[in-house]
Amino acid sequence: MKNWKKLLAALLAGAMCFAFAACGNDSGATSDPGAQGSQTSGEDLPADVQAIVDRGVLRVGVKTDVPGFGYQDVLTEEYSGMEIDLARKIAETLGVDNVEFTAVTAATRGQLLDSGDIDMVIATFTIKPDRLESWNFTTPYYTDAVSLLVKKDSGIADFADLEGKVIGVSTGSTSMEALIAAAGEAGVTLTQGANFAEYATYPEIKTALDAGRVDAFCVDGSILSGYLDDSVEILDSIKFSPQEYGIATKLSNTGLAEYLDNLIATWLEDGTIDQMIADNGVAASFQG
Repeated sequence: MKNWKKLLAALLAGAMCFAFAACGNDSGATSDPGAQGSQTSGEDLPADVQAIVDRGVLRVGVKTDVPGFGYQDVLTEEYSGMEIDLARKIAETLGVDNVEFTAVTAATRGQLLDSGDIDMVIATFTIKPDRLESWNFTTPYYTDAVSLLVKKDSGIADFADLEGKVIGVSTGSTSMEALIAAAGEAGVTLTQGANFAEYATYPEIKTALDAGRVDAFCVDGSILSGYLDDSVEILDSIKFSPQEYGIATKLSNTGLAEYLDNLIATWLEDGTIDQMIADNGVAASFQG
């Protein structure tokens, strides 16, 4: 009997030691995803999103000449604007420390996406049916309207005053066709050859306006607001063609597109994007 009791005691002691050891292993682990960093577990991410996380760098095409949206200071080389903030927020959510910004224009942003040089474009990129055939777009994060920047003494107040005038637009943008259509609805005929001059960048258009080479600068109102000074004004009487901005990705990157769309939907709902807009002073000029 005594031997049996000794055997039972030894077995119980062994079992208790095993239990304590198991408890010790559990205390070293955690089920809290937050303890692993801000990114989602790798097994939960689409392959094209995981590739960005593994690389450790988020590559984003942005504007560098649109104050309030995407702007790079020529002296400090620092980037600022709501779209810059949006890119950094995406990187933070992924747990990626580095964001590599690439300057894009209306003419180059699609090319850089297609070549794979960048992961996404966040650059006042208007969502249009024909563009949806070439790239993925998220839910719009911002809605604006096209307008005109003119000299205060230009005498331009409505579409009729644009007859015989030259309007500066950005190469590859949709502003020219939008203005032609809006003027046509008002009974005014404008043509590409006679009434428009195309430029690669917005500063070039503003310089042309200041020099008198063009009579008006046409693009989204919020972009025009970055080029206001004492000599010019934005025409409140001419606002047309709502412009919805979305984040664009390569057509084949469906996992990344869905991931970004979910982020934008969440941030629109919880006020994150509204705060970015307020922080950068870019309240939309279009009221639907």
